[in-house]
Amino acid sequence: MRTRVRLGIATALMVLAPARPAGAQATFASDLWRVAAGTLAVPAALASGGSAALWTPAVVLAGPDPTIRLGVETIHAPSESGVAGTVASAALRTRHAWTLSAVYGRVSLSDLVRTGTSPEIVGDIPAYAQALSFGVARSLAARTVTLGVAVRALTTRLDQRTESHWAADVGWLWERPRFRLGAATHFLDPTSRPGRAAASYSLGTEYRSPEIGFWGTPGVLKLRYGASLADGEGVAHLVSGGLALAGVLEVDVGAARESAWGAATWQSRFGAAVTAGRYRVYVGRDGGANGFGATYAFGLAATVR
Repeated sequence: MRTRVRLGIATALMVLAPARPAGAQATFASDLWRVAAGTLAVPAALASGGSAALWTPAVVLAGPDPTIRLGVETIHAPSESGVAGTVASAALRTRHAWTLSAVYGRVSLSDLVRTGTSPEIVGDIPAYAQALSFGVARSLAARTVTLGVAVRALTTRLDQRTESHWAADVGWLWERPRFRLGAATHFLDPTSRPGRAAASYSLGTEYRSPEIGFWGTPGVLKLRYGASLADGEGVAHLVSGGLALAGVLEVDVGAARESAWGAATWQSRFGAAVTAGRYRVYVGRDGGANGFGATYAFGLAATVR
């Protein structure tokens, strides 16, 4: 993953010309957001928690009463890739069972510098991708089906060139006591113009076991599979499993396989979350590939009723 990020930056810098600005920017933004998504231990279409609405619009807050949830998440990658990010989110469940969400996310690449005819550094090269998202979702059919839509304002900057446009995404989730099945789009350009956005499509399924006792504590085992497809790349696969104990502790492990530019890589995935009252603290980890270190996401979400 990190190797592709650096190659993506180099490629974008080389082809960044008036004839192909959109394609270069889309490749760059796609690589940056892939680093952030790599910290998910569950398929993007089944994401939950503070930043979930950034990955799928089909996210609702549970409970019959009006509820507000606030969240913040930071992303830290090794110095070799220089990627860092922040995601801030807010969600409101109304009296009429609609969930309204707002998310701001920004992922940047540091340590890109400008030189002249000598190796002396004469300035930094700004490089980032950011998204501002507003969504609405609701559960239907006795709360077995959830539908959501989101409108995103996307901005990418690489050196002196800035690219801004809109995206519109949809999400769908079907839930039963033992199964979940979801599908979502991510940063989809409604005008279908090629190369405009870092668009991708994802599917996810999950099986939940009957309640099992672990050292006197009720728990549930979960098995998941997810697949995602981005423009110009092969299908990425994610297989993971998790354990949830009494709604307090959750642990997830898995592995992801991605294919791009004729090469396939495997990365380990890990996630853990602790819920204490209205607060939920979580961490996600992508084990890295090709000798690069792990990328981490640290998050905190608070629910106010």
